[in-house]
Amino acid sequence: MKKIIISIAAKSFDITLEDDFANFFEAEMARLFKNKNNIEIKDILGAFIQECHDRFETQKIEKELISNIEAKVLRKN
Repeated sequence: MKKIIISIAAKSFDITLEDDFANFFEAEMARLFKNKNNIEIKDILGAFIQECHDRFETQKIEKELISNIEAKVLRKN
């Protein structure tokens, strides 16, 4: 387990995560917040909106891929 300290709107939060996830989490925090030491609420909202949009786009691609695979499977039968 790894302890991580995050500062949001000048308030610190201690979280404990499993080692593998902690490493991933730290990398994502650095990517999303450009290695800022103190994250503002508007930064979190912006990151959340971006992540939602990324997930939305990924789901569209997944649905299209599934549809294409299903169409090819049905053509074989």
